[in-house]
Amino acid sequence: MIDHPPSELLLSFIWLLALVAGIAWCLMAHPLRVAPKASFRFFAANLALGVGIYLLTLRTADANLLNWFLADMAILSSFMLMGWGIQQLFKLQSSVKRDSLILLLTAVLMLAGQLQQLHPIFLGVVFSVTATVFSFSASRNNFQAIQKDFGFAAACLMSAPLFVMTAIFFARSLILLWPEPQADAFVATYTDEAMPLLWSYVILTLAINIVMVGGALARLVAKIRQFAERDQLTGLWNRRAALKKLQEIHEQWQKQQQSYSLILLDLDHFKLINDSLGHDAGDAALRRCATTLSAVVRTQDLVSRYGGEEFLLMFPGVSATELPLIAEKIRSTLSGCQLIWHNNPIELSASLGYVTVYPGAKAEHLLTLADHAMYQAKAEGRNKACAAVAD
Repeated sequence: MIDHPPSELLLSFIWLLALVAGIAWCLMAHPLRVAPKASFRFFAANLALGVGIYLLTLRTADANLLNWFLADMAILSSFMLMGWGIQQLFKLQSSVKRDSLILLLTAVLMLAGQLQQLHPIFLGVVFSVTATVFSFSASRNNFQAIQKDFGFAAACLMSAPLFVMTAIFFARSLILLWPEPQADAFVATYTDEAMPLLWSYVILTLAINIVMVGGALARLVAKIRQFAERDQLTGLWNRRAALKKLQEIHEQWQKQQQSYSLILLDLDHFKLINDSLGHDAGDAALRRCATTLSAVVRTQDLVSRYGGEEFLLMFPGVSATELPLIAEKIRSTLSGCQLIWHNNPIELSASLGYVTVYPGAKAEHLLTLADHAMYQAKAEGRNKACAAVAD
């Protein structure tokens, strides 16, 4: 048992923090069901941290399997589980196999070090290097995920505690390689010299759980944004989001004179599909159209469901000379689509109107011109692409 009351008190406080945070994440996973899979991993991370910290309270100067190896492995497992929780929360690529292999290698090195009765500094170096790897991976994943939805500044703020933790363990790895008298203080948890390190663990335990809560809230806000900006049937941008992005593209054109083009299309005979085969068949036709359009355009282009059976496509950087070929390609691709609905073939086709921005044009007026061209295509027999005529 630790014969240093201040150290024991701080370790007990960290253990209590981890326990309370673990209970909170357990409630988040069930019954609240807020990101349940990620919340369960955060619960497991705090549980492992609590176990590791409790075993640290039993640590003495003599290294043994209980209060050295198992304590270190439990704490490292908590860092690994935290990273897995972030990956699950933001639907990132899993690193379970890689991290499990790293943890297994760390366990082998630590067991070998204890069997060979190596100095505890060796165990401290192995622990710190692995902790650095796990915390850096979690920091990077958290930063990239939040930056994608909320920008660089928010990502820096919400990932700062994880980067600080990474820096602390990296610095500890370097310090432990110093001569023994200076490094011992960063291995022991039962001396006055270890108190600053223990206080940093207290702060990090709080900060990391705040980061995890912040990540859960960020994911929730991102989902709310997605529901507000995405069409629930097709998954495309909805009319509100499309108009907002059109305004952004138009402002960019005004500043940089980068051309852009629009295509407004309407599925032909869509009412007939609904009336003859039912609205479920109509919904299937809309989803098929959305999938086809998304596959035929570039990654920088934008496809949206503008309303009913109408779709609006935006093409940044596309000029008036390029647009007719693109419109014809889209028309012919849709015309070649066939959907089988309960053994009934549904032939898809669309009427398209297209326009390219020109000096003095307003974004709203471009939409009007594209709409007129689309109705001209319908009047000329449907399954056509017509160019808009500027006023």
